[in-house]
Amino acid sequence: MIDRRFFLKLTGAAGVVAAATSALPRFAYALDEGDETLGAPGLYQISGTVRLRESHVVISGISNAHQISWSPGSLSSPLASFTSFEQFDAPWRMPEIRISGGDLEAVKVTPIVFG
Repeated sequence: MIDRRFFLKLTGAAGVVAAATSALPRFAYALDEGDETLGAPGLYQISGTVRLRESHVVISGISNAHQISWSPGSLSSPLASFTSFEQFDAPWRMPEIRISGGDLEAVKVTPIVFG
């Protein structure tokens, strides 16, 4: 579990960086499953979409793990999104995102800060 103080500092820093770089072109890329490309060290936002199959869904394998509870039949499109900020101090590969009770539909990786 991520420390609350660290998370607040991290999101504050990300907000400052986002505001400072708002005039710069933004870029993002999606990593395909099994992609062997190494990412540069730095801060990344990993976001994605999950199709909900069961009433309790757990998204793990990322710093900001998620748990989703819902009533089947209550949503016209049973999809949920997630976001996690990941700090890598060395070249890295995509973390193994695990979904229990659902299916990973899409993942997007956005570099925030490079170190």
